[in-house]
Amino acid sequence: MTRPERVHRPARTDEWEIVAADKGVADDWDRWAAQEPNALAAAYDQLASNPTQFSARQKRLEGATYGTGTYQGQTYDRWQYEATAGGRIFYFVDDPTGGGRRQPQRRGRGPRPKRRVIVEAVHPGHPKGTERKRG
Repeated sequence: MTRPERVHRPARTDEWEIVAADKGVADDWDRWAAQEPNALAAAYDQLASNPTQFSARQKRLEGATYGTGTYQGQTYDRWQYEATAGGRIFYFVDDPTGGGRRQPQRRGRGPRPKRRVIVEAVHPGHPKGTERKRG
């Protein structure tokens, strides 16, 4: 008896590519997705369609410690998405089109540079470092 193979949903042409910063982040994502599949599916859909939308669940972080981060030698603004009441996804937005204002640099006949969301870290429980101090 042959085992059925999973069919993945193709990305729309206007969607952002979602990538993990490293294998550890990808593994953490998979573990969390097994526990909270609906929340992570909603987070994925939001990040793939509009990763820089400000909302109650989604914001750019501020401050010297959390406002920016580095990935492969590039500095990016750090964003946070609240996937569950306590869980957070930290990510960078890599947009070679400058928010759609310019055409990305393209060398030769190769593929167009992709707009990417780089998932830096996932925290199923609220990370203490980003809590606001009261008082």
